[in-house]
Amino acid sequence: MRAHVIEGGKVTNTILVDSLDAFPNLIDAEQGGTIGDSWDGQVFTKPAPPPPTVPASVTRRQAKQALLLAGLLSHVQPAIDAIPDATQRGMAQIEWDESLEFERSRPLLINLATALGLSSEQLDALFIQAAAL
Repeated sequence: MRAHVIEGGKVTNTILVDSLDAFPNLIDAEQGGTIGDSWDGQVFTKPAPPPPTVPASVTRRQAKQALLLAGLLSHVQPAIDAIPDATQRGMAQIEWDESLEFERSRPLLINLATALGLSSEQLDALFIQAAAL
């Protein structure tokens, strides 16, 4: 028979045994569950999926598509145009126009996100969405 090995309230392995008495902490696998599931003594539950990882960078296409879907793409150029220092504005324009990838940690990107009214968490969510496009 197939049996789940339960350690710390989780299924850590599934093995073949002649009897559930062969080892401690065995549960009949016919009750359901798979490796990684939690066991409360009566019911198996699936673990929550891990939160998505914020990518360090996304492609230009991904970034622009995510901004478009968020209704923000048309606001980027006015945010760049509003930078008061001409040199900084020029540097920002070059970065916006010429970057093949947009890096989450770039100071300009963080400043533009702030100018667009995005929190750090919202910027992370935008990067996660962009990476999926």
